[in-house]
Amino acid sequence: MDKILELKARRAGIIDKMEALVASVPDGEDWTAEQSTAFEALKAEDDKVAGELARLEDVERRRAQAARPVAPLPGSTPAPAAGVPAAPAEKGLTFARMVRTIAAAGGNHYVAQQIAEANGDSGLFAGQQMGQGALGGFLVPEDVSTEVIELLRPASVVTAMGPRIVPMPNGNMTTNRRASGANFAYGGETDDAPATGYTYGQVKLSAKKLRGIIPISNDLLRSASTAVDRMVRDDAVADAAQIQDRFFLRGNGTEYSPKGLRYQLVGTSFAATNILTMTASPDLQKVDNDLGRMELALGNANVPYTGAHWIGSPRTAMYLTNLRDGNGNKVYPEMSDGMLRKKPFHQTTEIPDNLGGGTESELMLVHPAHILIGEHMGIEVAMSTEAAYKDSAGTMQAAFSRDETLMRMIMQHDIGARHLPAIAVLTGVTWAP
Repeated sequence: MDKILELKARRAGIIDKMEALVASVPDGEDWTAEQSTAFEALKAEDDKVAGELARLEDVERRRAQAARPVAPLPGSTPAPAAGVPAAPAEKGLTFARMVRTIAAAGGNHYVAQQIAEANGDSGLFAGQQMGQGALGGFLVPEDVSTEVIELLRPASVVTAMGPRIVPMPNGNMTTNRRASGANFAYGGETDDAPATGYTYGQVKLSAKKLRGIIPISNDLLRSASTAVDRMVRDDAVADAAQIQDRFFLRGNGTEYSPKGLRYQLVGTSFAATNILTMTASPDLQKVDNDLGRMELALGNANVPYTGAHWIGSPRTAMYLTNLRDGNGNKVYPEMSDGMLRKKPFHQTTEIPDNLGGGTESELMLVHPAHILIGEHMGIEVAMSTEAAYKDSAGTMQAAFSRDETLMRMIMQHDIGARHLPAIAVLTGVTWAP
């Protein structure tokens, strides 16, 4: 390499002499024999140096092509063998690194790129067209936000059931809702066939904005660490899943929030058959009967309740887990595996235990194949180091005085039921361990 640099410097000096010689001959005058000889000598010398330089550069190129990787340091992860694809990156970490870097840059994309370069993340923002969101924020690229949404789905009780996820490119979607089935009947050769066809209603989805604020310590944001990235990612996923469940389950359906599964039936003809009340003074037999009534509500509407999912509060789950018969045997031993009567049971604190007179809860049975969730846009993130927020106790906190950065994450979606009797709700539940 030193020889190559030496030859390049030598060649630059030769060319400088050739330029000086050309400049010394006035325009329109002929070259003298001495000047021509000197120029030809310089040209020959340059050709010689260029040839030697080309040979050395060719050797360097061949050496690079034939280079073998050095042995990995002890404790490091070995590189994959030739032809073997590298292991996929952990989902959501790219999102977390983007958030951390943008936050450290105060929302300035150019500064964020410089920070990423300094931290060895030179490709973090390469090829990413981050649309400007709110002040100090950005719209997370689709490929990155998709990873976070994939992690959010199993973290949320409602989306973990496996409902139908549909895109809403324009923020709105209207689709048919089946109300009654076709009319078929047996008849003779000349008898008129009954009119066949479906009666449909409509389910309309419109994007509702889910917003959440996550305080992050600036001490964490200043450190480039995978552990910090995981913390940022996991906090974002957990907080978003909790609020999403709150409204997907029991939202009352205002202009700005989704109508949750609990209220999809209210005001419809299925309210009388699918919104049930717990049998008073519950005992083992009454509890079993109430569960059967919920299954029957789906079955009577030709919804295969074998594919349905239970959703209840932790208190309800603990009661069913501990419920025993007269011989001391557990009635539902499968509850320890998250199953009830051969169907998955999901527990969430977003179904309260203080409803009614302050001691009641609810239990839901939902067939996810008939639930639609529309998703619009990706994830929009904004940062602030000056804004205030309320903590879990309702106390107002100032991010500036606490040396924190607030991350506000926004997603847009809505939920609806394509077949209403696919939902059954048991109200007034006082089951408690």
